[in-house]
Amino acid sequence: MSKKIAVIIVCYNGREYLPDLLNSLKNQTLKPTEIIFVDNNSKDDSIDYVRKNFSEVILIENKKNLGFAQANNQGIKEAFTRQNFSSENLSGLDFIFLLNQDTICDNNCLEELVKSAENENAKTFAFQPLVLCWPEKDKIQTSGDKFHFLGFGYSGGYKLSIANGQSQSRDITYASGAAMFINTQALKEVGLLDEDLFMYHEDLDLCLRARFLGYNIFLAPQSLVYHKYKAGVSPHRWYWSERNRGLTLLKFYKLPTLILIFLPWLFMELGVLGYSLMTGWFSLKIKTYFSALRLVPKTLIKRAKVQRTRKISDRQFSKYLEAKFNFAGFEHPLLKYLVNPIFGLYWKIFKKIIFW
Repeated sequence: MSKKIAVIIVCYNGREYLPDLLNSLKNQTLKPTEIIFVDNNSKDDSIDYVRKNFSEVILIENKKNLGFAQANNQGIKEAFTRQNFSSENLSGLDFIFLLNQDTICDNNCLEELVKSAENENAKTFAFQPLVLCWPEKDKIQTSGDKFHFLGFGYSGGYKLSIANGQSQSRDITYASGAAMFINTQALKEVGLLDEDLFMYHEDLDLCLRARFLGYNIFLAPQSLVYHKYKAGVSPHRWYWSERNRGLTLLKFYKLPTLILIFLPWLFMELGVLGYSLMTGWFSLKIKTYFSALRLVPKTLIKRAKVQRTRKISDRQFSKYLEAKFNFAGFEHPLLKYLVNPIFGLYWKIFKKIIFW
């Protein structure tokens, strides 16, 4: 089990989380080759704390908040450089492990991830540990993230008991960026995170690009990570998620599928606009349209590459698409009694006609 693993941690004002996270990495039964800590201009003493208490950690200090995607890419590139990983030297680094600042790794986390990778014969891009809540360690935070057909990504199995049949490795739609264990050889083909997304949906985008190239993504349930996850939708999170949702659909769906979902997408947009009026986020929602429109030309170029190189059809991909919303921290009677029944029925009927 002699594998080279680089752990990448992006931090933004995360000083309160760092003792638990970094000590959990220090206590691993399988030690990481290196830990790269990318700080996005934190205003607390995150950098000073790491420098004083974890001298072995490699620090990258940004002068401004570059976002989750770009900061992770900085860490990945640094790991590649330090381990001399290239197309000619694929043995330089085996895995990249992306970790949120607010996570804690079980002592056997890395060892179990490597075991899963060694036991899996399929062409695999990434593994996700079973991510549990903290301090409710018997509850799931995500057992593999889900993707609604209108572009919403969300945690799978949220708040279910760990006892609910999570002992077997299985294919998942995409791995959460909170804890994503990536095969570096596959990453070389798939490419890095899309920096235009800044944050939210960037993990979805990365995994979908991998899946469209024929790779699989698996849950590694024997590997455990605890996430100090805060349920709910903040304006900040809502803005980036809403902006990136439409760009994701544009990049990955074939044109007939985009036409097929146009009506439910339109009704959903009207519903979201109504919700934004009630919550005082209307101007924020309007801002997402202008921000997304500026990125459409670049997204169309990326779309052309995805569509040109894809190895699965929309029909094959449709089995990963969810018909109902089940978002952590966002429950509303309208979702349960109106939106989910109507959209669920629509998708159940119309996905059967997808033959492309």
